[in-house]
Amino acid sequence: MPIDASAPLREPVHEFDYLREPALAEDLHGTYWKLKETAPPVFWTNANGGHWVVTSADAAIEVLRHPDRFSSKFLSIPPNPNQPRMIPESLDPPEHRPYRQLLRPYFESKAIEPLEPRIREWAERLIDAVAADGKCEFVDALGSRFPVSVFMEMFGFPLDQFDFFRATVVEYFNAQVEEQRRMELTMQILGTLTQLIEARRAEPKDDLVSTLVHIDFEGRKLNQDELISIGFLMFLAGLDTVVNALAFGMRHLAGDEALRTRMIEDPAAIPAIVEELMRRYTFVSTPRYITQDTEITGTRVYAGDSVLVPLHMVGWDEKLTSCPAEVRLDRPHCRHAGFGSGIHTCLGIHLARLEMAVFYETWAKKIGHFRMTEGQPLHFRGGSVQALEALHLEWEPQK
Repeated sequence: MPIDASAPLREPVHEFDYLREPALAEDLHGTYWKLKETAPPVFWTNANGGHWVVTSADAAIEVLRHPDRFSSKFLSIPPNPNQPRMIPESLDPPEHRPYRQLLRPYFESKAIEPLEPRIREWAERLIDAVAADGKCEFVDALGSRFPVSVFMEMFGFPLDQFDFFRATVVEYFNAQVEEQRRMELTMQILGTLTQLIEARRAEPKDDLVSTLVHIDFEGRKLNQDELISIGFLMFLAGLDTVVNALAFGMRHLAGDEALRTRMIEDPAAIPAIVEELMRRYTFVSTPRYITQDTEITGTRVYAGDSVLVPLHMVGWDEKLTSCPAEVRLDRPHCRHAGFGSGIHTCLGIHLARLEMAVFYETWAKKIGHFRMTEGQPLHFRGGSVQALEALHLEWEPQK
């Protein structure tokens, strides 16, 4: 293929494949840390059709907080124009704001706090189910079932379809899945959402989807496309993200006796533990689409290109956090972008924090100290939303 001599030069170049880099499957955070240490703050990679990557907090924050130049219209690299919209995540200002304002009251802390007793019930029930066994595969037995059950109940998804929903989301986010298969999974999700919306339109219940079906939005009801688009985002976010946060957090706690002891003996420290583990083990790399020729911290980038923002880089930047490789609770401020930054900061941030705090507190009380099972190979999932696929834990059952 002839080279277009008129095309602008994209440099510096540093090769990195956020989907299929073999090292990501073996040591996900170690691979991103090495990228931070060895790659330029902004670079071009030829992987996946070619795109930019940022590795510093300054560059990441510049992209995330300027949607006028860095659009969310395509939430994949390479861009997929056939991917369903995810309202409000894939919208830019001014279209984004009315939908965000519509959804925000249902995810504010005052709306989430009344859910705590039910969240605690789920945590106690699921932990009690494995406590006497002295071991479990955490991701399947607890890490997924706890937050996913909470979210399915809140949103209105039927709990008897848990295994199907969870398997669908896991396969959807698998970086190795072919695009045709991902579109098939997308259609499955959209079909499920359509059935749920129609059911709640005919017979409302006490759940979020019923509220959205019947709510007033700018003097009208949300149409079917809007409802499905909001539901698609909720399905993917609600059924995967807290699962990953808990799995990475529990892996660290299993090997950090001092922090584990603090969690057990001082429950008041648990919210700080949640934040510090989110900072150290951030697991999202978010794509943006460049809408105009511009610069990112001095590097020239071009309209029509994409840029990948590993959110890890904000919490790992030495200018914001001293000794960022360490997990410590004595920091005056825990700065990170584990829940995003700018107008697309995670809507579910208060729910996620509450779920994790309740889970760690319940685990500390009912299980106490624990360890990773020796000799287990760890396998990580790369891509835009990263995960630890399995985590075998052991403990001494309490008598």
